This record gives sequence, structure tokens and C-alpha cells, in this order.
Amino acid sequence: MSADNGPILITGAAGVVGSNAVKQLVAQGVPVAAADAVASPSVLLRGVESVPYHRLDIRDFALLMEVIQKTKPSVIIHLAALVGEWYNEHPHGNHEVNVGGTINVFEAARLSGVSRVVFASTWSFYPQFRGTKHGYPTYEPVPEDTPPHPVRPYEISKYTIERYAYWYRQLHGLEFAALRFGAYYAAERRVQAGGRSVGAINDLLLAVGQGQPYRVKEGGDQGFDAVYVKDCAGAAVAAALAKATPSGSYNIGNGRAVNLHDVAAVVRELVPGAVMEIGPGLLPAKHNCALDITRARTELGYEPKYLLREGIADWLKEYRRLDEVLRG
Repeated sequence: MSADNGPILITGAAGVVGSNAVKQLVAQGVPVAAADAVASPSVLLRGVESVPYHRLDIRDFALLMEVIQKTKPSVIIHLAALVGEWYNEHPHGNHEVNVGGTINVFEAARLSGVSRVVFASTWSFYPQFRGTKHGYPTYEPVPEDTPPHPVRPYEISKYTIERYAYWYRQLHGLEFAALRFGAYYAAERRVQAGGRSVGAINDLLLAVGQGQPYRVKEGGDQGFDAVYVKDCAGAAVAAALAKATPSGSYNIGNGRAVNLHDVAAVVRELVPGAVMEIGPGLLPAKHNCALDITRARTELGYEPKYLLREGIADWLKEYRRLDEVLRG
């Protein structure tokens, strides 16, 4: 597929993954239009001011149709979502945006002749892997056909929209790619964190970036699939431009497990003097695992460019750049 028939429209374009996808498409010379709920492009879109920007709340179906009619996209990369523990504690808001808003995107795409919707799903609806071959200590990569076990509202919403996507494909022929991102880390999390935890690897890196010590009593032995945000964005771009997306759902990670001790070892090499104290044991999240990314490699041409050391090195560079921008 190409964008010859229209640009790629990205919802959530001012966010962490969305802003990186915008920049990658611009770098490749692919026409792109950006949309987000914030009134004007965020600091994360600095450097791509030439990209047309549209304010959009995906709950507003009429406005969504208007934006699509203006931009005439060939593909939509849908990354607008509500995340965070508050939305797990208040499921109505989670459902209204993450489910209702996504159905709006599917329906608007169908009515407007958009051929494909690529959207962010999650690895977090996978089941508990402790005591299995996919858990500690072996971490055999988990394939997409693993039976899901969504528990929290965020997980439930992501699995729900995957099932709606399959229905829209069956009923209307709307192509889709659901990208089940692993534990992605990004310097841009600094803008969104707001003092809340954004996952173990992000918490560690943000503490290092701020020159603060990072101390946890346990969890250092827990393996997880750490994927850099630029690889997540690269997967979205690959899925948008792929000739076809026959399987629909795709794991997006590095295909191997690392743990916090591994992360700390890389940080100590790159940031001498960084203070990190990490106790042994496992983290409580049920789904921590390595992801089998064979399907994404085969069908989308996805290939992670950032192993752990390369990803953390680039994270540090991007954090310093973002720090300069925020300080004005």
C-alpha cells in the first residue's frame, strides 16, 4: 500500500508514539496529517510544524467526519487514547474514549472509503505467565494466538476494539492492524508522567534523567519485552504502508526479555554515577513476557532498530533535547 491516494491521518499525533510516527513519515516523504484533542500542536511535534494539524476529539463523530473529509486520508493511524490508572478506576471515561472513540474511527473510515485503520493495542491483556514456559526464567516468546485474559478496564477496552476491528473487516472489508505494544519506553514520557508511575523501565530512566536515585525493593529479576518508542512508531508506519495486513493483530516488541538489572547495567555504562538500587524478585504485573514478533516481521516488514543499549542511548539524547526545549 502507498499513500499516493491521500495522506496518512494520525490521531493522537501530539502524543508519545503519535509524534514519533509523524516525524518518521515526514522523514520518508510520506504525506501526513495530524490530529489531536489539544488545541495546538504539542512540544512533541516541534520540528514538523509544516504538517497540517487538526484539533479533534474522537468522541465527536461529526467533527471526526469533517476532519476526514478535509484531509482525505488513504490510511488512518489511530493512536488517540486515554491511559493511566485514573481511567481504570473510572471505567466510563475509559470506555467512552478507548472503545466508543475507536468505533467512531472505524465507522468514519468505512463511510469515507478509508482502506485501513492501524491502531494501538496492548500486550497487557495476555494472561498470567508465571509457572509457564513463557514466564520466569525461560521467557519463550508469546505468539498472538495466546488466549487473552483482560482484567483491568484498559486491557478490556483494547481487546474489545480488536474484536470490533475483526467484525468491521468481516462485515465491511475494512483492513486493520492492531499493534500490541510491549513495555515501551520513551523520553517523551516526561511530558505525560505527571508524577505517576509509567512502568518500571520508564520510572527508572526518568529518575536517571532528572538526576534522582532510583530505588526499588524488588522486581529486578522480572523479564519483560522492552521496546523503544521509535520502534513502536516504526511499526505503525510499516503497518500503514504494508501491502496487506492479513492477520490483523501483531505483537510489537524486541522479541526477547530483559530485566531491570539489564537496564541498570546499560545505564551505568552510559551515565557513570547514576544511583540505582534494585532488589531481586518479580514484578506483580501478570503479563510480563517476551513477545513473538515473527508475524510482524513477515507481514509488515517490521524490524526493531533499537536493542536495549541503542534504545537507552537514544532515550538519553532525546531527553536532553526535550529538556532544552521545555526550559525554553
